[in-house]
Amino acid sequence: MESRINKIIQAISQEEIDQVFAIRTEVFVKEQKCLASEEFDELDAVANHYLLLENEIPVATGRYRKTEKGIKVERIATLETARGKGYASLVVNHIISEVTAAYPDCNYFYLHAQVSVMPLYASLGFVPYGGRFVEADIEHQAMGLDSGQWTVVSSQ
Repeated sequence: MESRINKIIQAISQEEIDQVFAIRTEVFVKEQKCLASEEFDELDAVANHYLLLENEIPVATGRYRKTEKGIKVERIATLETARGKGYASLVVNHIISEVTAAYPDCNYFYLHAQVSVMPLYASLGFVPYGGRFVEADIEHQAMGLDSGQWTVVSSQ
């Protein structure tokens, strides 16, 4: 069995941000056929970005930003070759941990889940609210989480 050494870092340097964008380009623009103009937005400049490294190679990413409503978790993406290892859960868990430490008064998280990955977010404690809607030609569902209901899920 192959040994994996994983770590999650905040993407701060231009090189790290370029790695975040490369993963998002591969997953959202190339695989899912989203327009680059919809995937990359002005919020990238104000969001906090993270990279999950497997044996020092960037394979997953996610971002969050603080809004009036709470903390919006966004752009969770894992390269196809690294899927099925629990990396998306690790990224989301890491974001929630970081935010909980940085903003102790902020206890509400929300996201717009692609319907196909709702079970992932449900396993972490996110609950659907409102109706389904289309973003970037993909059906989505808003989901929310009170940090008191957060479920930590480890990778396999």
